[in-house]
Amino acid sequence: MDFATELRQDALLDAASAGRGTDERTKKSESFDAFDDKIKDYQKHRSTLLWALEHYFAWRHNEDYGWEKKTEWDTLRAFADKLNPEDVVITFNYDATLERVLLDQRKWSLSDGYGFELVFQQSRHDQTQVEFRKSPILILHLHGATGWYRRPLFAPDVHLPPGGSGPLPLGAFGAAPLGTNISLDPQFLEAFGIYNVDACLPDTLSVAQERHVVLHPSFLKDYETDESDSHVFIKLWQKAAQALRDAEHTYIIGYSLPKADIASLTLLLTSLRRGAVTVVNPSRHVVMRLGRLFSGNPFGEALTLKQWLDLGAPARIGGSRPWVTVAS
Repeated sequence: MDFATELRQDALLDAASAGRGTDERTKKSESFDAFDDKIKDYQKHRSTLLWALEHYFAWRHNEDYGWEKKTEWDTLRAFADKLNPEDVVITFNYDATLERVLLDQRKWSLSDGYGFELVFQQSRHDQTQVEFRKSPILILHLHGATGWYRRPLFAPDVHLPPGGSGPLPLGAFGAAPLGTNISLDPQFLEAFGIYNVDACLPDTLSVAQERHVVLHPSFLKDYETDESDSHVFIKLWQKAAQALRDAEHTYIIGYSLPKADIASLTLLLTSLRRGAVTVVNPSRHVVMRLGRLFSGNPFGEALTLKQWLDLGAPARIGGSRPWVTVAS
């Protein structure tokens, strides 16, 4: 379905680039119309599946409220215990489980914990600004996350001049810095037990109008689908690359680096410090493959996250020299 959408876009651009009023334009336009009619069900079903995926994660996030206190999350809490101020977590998941645990441990904050500086107000109807402390730890969701929406271009209470043109004060563009590209859904915040709201998005937008900022699982992850979305990902990936270059040691936990994630492979290959990586993964095959990719040492032991934590979260696994740790 993703491939059909890509081919449709290519056919549309091909027709649009042909000379206006020419036989070539007519031929390509007819070809596009025929193809568009053939795949219309693909587009409809794809849209339905993406809508369902986003709403599943939103529902799951709401269901997770309070679970960080339960024994089922002991391993995640133990992992969070190992994280220290200035650590950076790079994740390709959409859920907010780790930030939920770190929020409970006062190691993460909404103010800038996602890599963007956000601004909050007291409630939907009270615009009194609320200050959250700076986040000791960053969590960078490189494929986006549940609860993320594009930041609206204008503040909720701004009325544009007649005709839509004319000078506007800086405050018309919302409370957050202009470099901030996301806003957080009020229902997402409530499922954290937080009843303040994002000052740029005090109301939940209609699903018919907006989509979450996520790159769904696909071999054709499109980082350029929308100009505002692409700004989100460019900034996050730049922050992730800098964090990897600055890191004294990198742990790759539970991530198998699927072949669909070629951008992730490029990020790791060009930013990691070889020999300063530890791979934590229960699959022997993954440990060997990532060992060859990042350190030239494929002989580390295959461990689950819990087994690794029970050993004291060592940087050296199986007696080999320190290398890449893949953590889950």
